[in-house]
Amino acid sequence: MDKLMTVTKKRGTLFLAVLATGIAIIAIANDITYPVQDPMLSQWEEFSHRPESKQLLLWLRCHAKARLAGARCGERLKVIMPAYFGRLGIFITLKKGRKVRGCYGAFSHASTDIEKVFLDYLSGALMGDVRYEPLDAVELDTADIIVSITSPAYAVADLDSVDAFRYGISVACGEEPVRVYVPAELRSTAVLRNLVKGKECQISAFRAITLR
Repeated sequence: MDKLMTVTKKRGTLFLAVLATGIAIIAIANDITYPVQDPMLSQWEEFSHRPESKQLLLWLRCHAKARLAGARCGERLKVIMPAYFGRLGIFITLKKGRKVRGCYGAFSHASTDIEKVFLDYLSGALMGDVRYEPLDAVELDTADIIVSITSPAYAVADLDSVDAFRYGISVACGEEPVRVYVPAELRSTAVLRNLVKGKECQISAFRAITLR
């Protein structure tokens, strides 16, 4: 689709834009930009309430134990999941109590094999996130493994416009690496205010469906 549809209202201007991807974006002038939820993301929201989502988390835990303990998890992923490739981001977060111990993922993926994508991002969360102290094998039994399925990121005016319980945040400040925070990592935007204070930063948000 290549048409742009607009609807105008008093007290700010309401735009409805249907992008080439078929994703609709609603923007209110001087306010937050809200995407109309992608049907593919809605399917993941339904999936998050089904028993299969727990099976996925158990499968990830089995492989996490294998990676940390040097054991072997021969389980195949037997869960049929909604589509994701080309439209949705995937992130895996590890938490021990209230502390994040690793988070890894991407908005676009190198493989159409969702099992491989999950295992790659699980390895990144376990061993590749230098921001946090990594878990050891003993800690894993009482740690949470959380999956976030996300929309693409889109620009917002400021941090205060973002509901951090339902939306993740991406911050890009100058030459610094882009920082991405899913809701499982960040329940408040207060910490990020200090991060962007006095800097020119691009702030983006993305809808996140959380499996835990």
